[in-house]
Amino acid sequence: MQDEQRFRLTIPVGEAMAFAMGWSDLSYRSASDAMRRIVGILAVDELEYNEQWRAAAIARQCLLTKWPACFAFRSE
Repeated sequence: MQDEQRFRLTIPVGEAMAFAMGWSDLSYRSASDAMRRIVGILAVDELEYNEQWRAAAIARQCLLTKWPACFAFRSE
């Protein structure tokens, strides 16, 4: 049986989006693109979990513009 890992966002969604979009570094010396994408995914997930559908759709579109090759931000 595989271990299941769960992750959740522990910072405010606004800070997470700023980090994911590259507007903030959250005190990291070198934040990688992968870190930014993961935090973006968690931010959208948090918005959807809280049923903030319009905000989630806007966040997803912003992240898709920033990271067009990332499958997680596509709504197809």
